[in-house]
Amino acid sequence: MPKHFNTIKIKISDEEKNQRLEDYRYALKNGFYFGPPVDIDDFIKRDIFDESVRFKCLSCGFEDNLEYDILLEMWDESVSDYPILYCNHCSKEKSVPIDIYHKQTLKVFR
Repeated sequence: MPKHFNTIKIKISDEEKNQRLEDYRYALKNGFYFGPPVDIDDFIKRDIFDESVRFKCLSCGFEDNLEYDILLEMWDESVSDYPILYCNHCSKEKSVPIDIYHKQTLKVFR
């Protein structure tokens, strides 16, 4: 869990959970799954959440959401306290988590 910004957690539906279970079974059957075995009964009973991070561009104000799992693959926490991404609207490297955006913009008005 990041220290300097928040994530948004959304509980997945039973339909999504069943789809993920089908995907797991397909991957297992066809040799695409390489992780530890999953306890299917435990998986069905457990609440599962998708996490995302809301970003806002410091330059143009465009807002976007990014899955936290994908963000972790792109961002090295040992290098910076928060990720800075290219904005999907203005293409400037100014898109930051919304919590950081608010901290940065509040500093301007002090």
